[in-house]
Amino acid sequence: MTDFINGGCLCGEVEYSIENDFLFLLFCHCEQCRRISGSAHGSNLFSATGSLSWEQGRELVRTFRHPSRDFTKAFCTTCGSGLPYVSKSGSMVIVPAGSLHSEPRFGKAATVFLSERVTWAPSVLQTEEFDHFPSYFSD
Repeated sequence: MTDFINGGCLCGEVEYSIENDFLFLLFCHCEQCRRISGSAHGSNLFSATGSLSWEQGRELVRTFRHPSRDFTKAFCTTCGSGLPYVSKSGSMVIVPAGSLHSEPRFGKAATVFLSERVTWAPSVLQTEEFDHFPSYFSD
């Protein structure tokens, strides 16, 4: 029996499922992944199963493909959350790891484009760790 994992966007309008059998997880520090994620790196899972199924909200998903580079982002038009997309070649489904509702299974993991990593990335900067906002944080 095939095991599936579910994911979706922050607002809950878009939901999907995909076979929980990812080839690898990449933490990418390239400039494009930083800009498109608004973070120190992108965290993407790669699947060759072709089992991506939109459970609801497919009409709210838009895809941006950079005109001169091999770079894509799919997102919910309501909340902007990153969502899965099929690679330009059609051979892979790329899933933003943070869009999953539970823990994925994957073969290998790698950190890539380290030469483009910023000095404030958690893998570089020594930080305090908390299970909640620290006491010095106030909104």
